[in-house]
Amino acid sequence: MKKRLFSLVLILLLLAALLPAAFAEQSAAEETEAPVFPYVLDQAGLLSDSQRQTLEEKAAALSEQHQCSLYVVTVEDYTQYNYNIVTATQGIFNYYHLGWGDGQDGVILLLSMKERDFDLDGHGSKGETICGYESRWLIEDEFLDNFRNNDWYGGFKDYLDVCDKQLTKLENGEDITAGADIITGPDGLDYHSYNNPYASTERSILPRLLVVIFVPLVVALIVCMSLKGQMKTAREATGADEYLVPQSMKLNVQEDRFTHRTRTQTLIETDSNHRSGGGGGGGSSFHSGGGFSGSSGKF
Repeated sequence: MKKRLFSLVLILLLLAALLPAAFAEQSAAEETEAPVFPYVLDQAGLLSDSQRQTLEEKAAALSEQHQCSLYVVTVEDYTQYNYNIVTATQGIFNYYHLGWGDGQDGVILLLSMKERDFDLDGHGSKGETICGYESRWLIEDEFLDNFRNNDWYGGFKDYLDVCDKQLTKLENGEDITAGADIITGPDGLDYHSYNNPYASTERSILPRLLVVIFVPLVVALIVCMSLKGQMKTAREATGADEYLVPQSMKLNVQEDRFTHRTRTQTLIETDSNHRSGGGGGGGSSFHSGGGFSGSSGKF
């Protein structure tokens, strides 16, 4: 009887010692269940480990400095997440509760490699402001040229740098749209300089005038000078043989002489919306709503 009682007491003591440790392990597991979303998520494998780490540290430092989280996300195909790249980007932001603080201030740049699409979205008071209508062009200009040349690291670095610049201007009360090259077209709509369908037409007027007017005049002048050089001054002949055309009796030979040739040139039009680089061209479209503002397009 005493042995059974002793065994029971021993079991109870062991349970009392093990239960706190078990609860502690469960609490620790619960705390680590929610994964921490990185500032740089490179699912498309565009960056080396060292490049991703450098950008991660830079994004973390800038996010804390401005209290506005800056994210980079690359995927192979955005259609795996949503039918539209804008809703795919915003869906990722909302699903993982991204952004800084209660207002979820943040900016996210998503690249989809299958069709070379990008989406830039800002959320919260700071994110929406710097990704607004005119300011977002200043951000796009910094990274699109890199991406069109497949310079991924350089493009993401420039994206973080320009976000830092725009957030600093915003915090200092400066004009964040200063330097945005906005042009109003004849249709009354605003265009950025590289996405203005009228800008290239205006720039091409002088070359067209040179081709259409001056080039034909120069050709005509050259032809006239050539014909004038072949003309001989008339004089009175003194002998019968002088009225004969030299070698005119050789009738079995026919000779055609071309005095000049006329060539017509047609100007080939180019797509004014295309921008040279590693991928597609064209500009981007602005979108706003649901707590977000930003733009999407091709690179």
